[in-house]
Amino acid sequence: MHARDLRREPPRRWNTEIDGIAWMPRLIDKTRAALAGTLGPYLYGQSPIDREFLHSMGLSHRAFAEIVAAAPDDGSVFAAIAGRDPQAIDRARAWSATLPKRHGSFLAVLDIDDGYTGGAASAIKPVMNALSFALTWTVKRLYPNRATEGLEQLW
Repeated sequence: MHARDLRREPPRRWNTEIDGIAWMPRLIDKTRAALAGTLGPYLYGQSPIDREFLHSMGLSHRAFAEIVAAAPDDGSVFAAIAGRDPQAIDRARAWSATLPKRHGSFLAVLDIDDGYTGGAASAIKPVMNALSFALTWTVKRLYPNRATEGLEQLW
C-alpha cells in the first residue's frame, strides 16, 4: 500500500473518480496519509465534505479508515464498501453527481490551493496556501482527529 506524502504533494483532485464516484480517491489518499503520519496540512476526521460523503454511504471516518487500512488498493476499498452495503455505492454516485453544484465555489478554491489550477489563478496560490494552512491548523487544534487512533499498526 502506498500513501502519498501530503506534506509534499496534494491528494488526488476532487473530481478524480473510482467507478463513477468522485471524491473517494481524494479521501482514500487523505486516509492513507493520516494512517502513515503524512497528512500534512490536510484534514481527516474534521472536513465537512468528507463527512457528507461518508454519511451518504453510511460510514463514519473510523469505519472508512478501517476499510482503507485493510485494503491494498483503491479497488479493494470500493469492493469492501460494496460488500458491506451494496446500496452505499449508488448513494455515493448520486452524492458525487451533485458535488460540483453544491460545493462549486469551495472546489474552485480547493483546486487553487492544491495547485490544480494554472494561469492567473496560480498567482494567488501562496495566499490560498497560507489561509488554508491557518484554517486547518486551527481546526486540528480545536477538533483533534481520533478516527485513525490505533489503526496505524494495521498500515
